[in-house]
Amino acid sequence: MICTKCGKNQAEVLISGKYLCVHCARSEIVKRFRKELSLSKFLDREDRVVILTTENFMDVSSLIEKLIYNICKSCKLDVLIDKINEEEDINKTLWKIMIKIRETDFKKIILPFTADFFLSYLIYSISTGYMGYLELYSLVVEVYSKKIFVPFYSTPRFELLGFSEITGELKTKDAFLNEIIKWASKQFADNEIYHTFGSSINVIKLENRKRCKICNAIIERGDCCKYCLESFSHLCSEQSQKQELEERV
Repeated sequence: MICTKCGKNQAEVLISGKYLCVHCARSEIVKRFRKELSLSKFLDREDRVVILTTENFMDVSSLIEKLIYNICKSCKLDVLIDKINEEEDINKTLWKIMIKIRETDFKKIILPFTADFFLSYLIYSISTGYMGYLELYSLVVEVYSKKIFVPFYSTPRFELLGFSEITGELKTKDAFLNEIIKWASKQFADNEIYHTFGSSINVIKLENRKRCKICNAIIERGDCCKYCLESFSHLCSEQSQKQELEERV
């Protein structure tokens, strides 16, 4: 199949329903990234930014770092990649990232999560009944007086395959989430779903949900999530501690 954009090279990457060659695929993603960066007003010409990632998103993180430096060559930027050790529970991993955001001196944070991760995490959250950190599905999230930029929140990983940095498939240490990721990749071969499922998250009406006062997770009751109760019980109310003990029993 020939690239639908240039009409010359062999098509290798599917982006928004179009089969593109590697060169045109990279061009499309760079254009999209530049647009998202501009719309978010995330970066200043002189800025310090940290990309918080796990091992399985190191390749995407490296790509983001490269794109930022290439787009803003005349800027004086300090971009650091900080890897978080992953847990077998995806919500525990996301909790660790939120705590890191809370404690870091950086005022601007980038997360490398892609649309296929968020779609699978949405299904995971509905299945487990714990909405956790669904609010991270957004171009920009503001919490702890800090700005979080998620440039590929509506871009699935396979649309990035035109870049040599991207290797392997999406996989986490959470076995249940991995099963959902595999199922979703087979069910949604047409990648348009990855650009439109966000409305399903909006239906949940995240803004009306109760929040953990420490990590901002969506919770059903009390003032702390179960992960914060384990690590910061002294900051949580007696009611939350009592509820946690009852659930364990």
